[in-house]
Amino acid sequence: MGPMLTYTIFLQDPHGHYLDLELALPMPLAASLTDPSLGPQLQLALPAWIPGSYLVREFSRHVLHVQAHCAGQALPVHKTSKDHWQIDLAAVPNNSLSTSLSTSLSSAHAAPQQAQPTTPRPSTLHIRWRVYAWDLSVRGAHFDASHAFLNGAALFLYPVGGEHLPAQVHVHWPANAPLQGQAWTAACGLPLLAETAAEKTANHAAGQTTHTTPTYTPPTLSPGGTLSWSAPNHATLIDHPWELGQLHWGHFDVQGVPHHVAVYGADADVDLPRLCQDLAAICAGHASLFGHVSGNLPFASGYWFMVHATDAGHGGLEHRNSTALLCSRHDLPQLGVAKAPKGYEAFLGLCSHEYFHAWHVKRIQPAAFLPQHRLHQENYTELLWLFEGFTSYYDDLMLLRTQRITQAAYAHALGKTISQVRKGPAQAVHSVAESAWDAWIKYYRQDENAPNAVVSYYTKGALVALCLDALLQERSTGQHSLDDVMRALWQHRSVGVGVAERELPAMVQAATGLDVEKELNTWVHGREELPLDWALGVLGYTLEAVERDEAAALGLYGSFKAEGFAVRQVINGSPAHRAGIAAGDLLVALDNKRLGEAWLQRCIARWRAKATPGTAQAAMLMGFRADRLLHFNLETGALRVVEWKVSVGRAD
Repeated sequence: MGPMLTYTIFLQDPHGHYLDLELALPMPLAASLTDPSLGPQLQLALPAWIPGSYLVREFSRHVLHVQAHCAGQALPVHKTSKDHWQIDLAAVPNNSLSTSLSTSLSSAHAAPQQAQPTTPRPSTLHIRWRVYAWDLSVRGAHFDASHAFLNGAALFLYPVGGEHLPAQVHVHWPANAPLQGQAWTAACGLPLLAETAAEKTANHAAGQTTHTTPTYTPPTLSPGGTLSWSAPNHATLIDHPWELGQLHWGHFDVQGVPHHVAVYGADADVDLPRLCQDLAAICAGHASLFGHVSGNLPFASGYWFMVHATDAGHGGLEHRNSTALLCSRHDLPQLGVAKAPKGYEAFLGLCSHEYFHAWHVKRIQPAAFLPQHRLHQENYTELLWLFEGFTSYYDDLMLLRTQRITQAAYAHALGKTISQVRKGPAQAVHSVAESAWDAWIKYYRQDENAPNAVVSYYTKGALVALCLDALLQERSTGQHSLDDVMRALWQHRSVGVGVAERELPAMVQAATGLDVEKELNTWVHGREELPLDWALGVLGYTLEAVERDEAAALGLYGSFKAEGFAVRQVINGSPAHRAGIAAGDLLVALDNKRLGEAWLQRCIARWRAKATPGTAQAAMLMGFRADRLLHFNLETGALRVVEWKVSVGRAD
């Protein structure tokens, strides 16, 4: 067996939410990975962000310590930057091992001058570190007595220069660890290594799973046991998360490829057969979209949906043959209950979104991300409107195509997307291409001014996709659509080749024969309103503005509390903005009455009823800023439209 990185994750301290990790390296391998210009110093690093989530998250802040030892001797470890460490291999004990180290260093960096003396077998370098794992999201690590969710980007220190090396990962349940239950099952898309007889006895003695089928038995981990996986390189290793715990399991096939659903935290009556039936239809729809008809999916060994169900939550992150999902347990269907929960369609849309990413992001990629992500710094591209926005367009569209939602429900979802884009003036100052470029500093770090300054490349990108789809269908009289472009992107991808920043118009023309460069450049790089009335009309829908009698009509976003209305955001150009109201203010009175939700709605309705062109109405608001009483003169003559409604059918 060639050189390999061997990791062990010890599920040792769930109450403190600490994971202990070890990397074992044969000393000759460790020596071969040193930089000759630095001497016998092994460099270690931890990624600063995780692919698919474009924010530098500084995972190293959760690393408590890094220690190294060899042959019973501790070695000096120095932190050289926020996410890099250095181990001094010159301190490796005893002369024979030092000779072996010297031999390894010279053979790694220069042609040998003569045969070296025979030395004892070199020892192994053991590197240990502890990680605080209490990030309840799809991006990091989360560990308690009931489960462990593990993302490699947040956990695995790696030797710089050894990113290409294969790795094994052993997840060990220490016999004395206070974990709940007699056994856990594990979900991970990496190849599972064969267990030894002793491990199999320990792991499966108490193993119980639910909703399993004879075609797949989830691997089981019990006290004292270990489960092991392999990865061909570091990039693959960190692209396969783990979910371990007392999981609910479901299974289905798409074109002969097994798909698995592993749910942690769901109620006992979760209807996994229904969920699998719906996911099977959605996944088959995506496979068909990309032209797969004979089981040649890009993840031949299988696909894993890993779901963490909690009291409240919503989010997902794509991986090469899996996705990590966060949802409310109340959004999942119940056995014996025909009516789906209110949030079930949104959850299916999330699953659809992440599954689409298995093609579009994980394999079709921006050229800026290739040959591989640079995980210690930002990776800039303007194309997130294409990769996240087009995915957002297809997630609900595939639910409609596979009859998981009605056309009316799809129209309602479109209206919500349009309202999100149009509710603030951000698109007048920030193009969707600029939004993608600024994702690292703006989209994931939104503040009270976000509606005025940040366009979402998800939502507006989805509307760009809608407009492009309508344009292709109209100009080709129905012979072409955006589906043709997606298939062309799939056929275009190859190892080491991605989509260049301004390449899409040429690819659209090659796929459909239609020149859309002018329109795409305007929609993507401009700051004008998208032609949504026209686009929706082409696709068979009607768009109309809807007024609402609530604080948003005044340009205010926040929440009512017992003491008044707590302002969270103010929209530029709105009556609230002109009156001088700011985020953080507490509004307590309106026109000499205590400000409550019902009173505000009645006032807005009255102002609208009395509004006439060119006439300004005024109202008096009172509130506190930093405990100081302030009076605001609110002009209510022109209240903003705050919502858009999409209806099925073209307008007459």
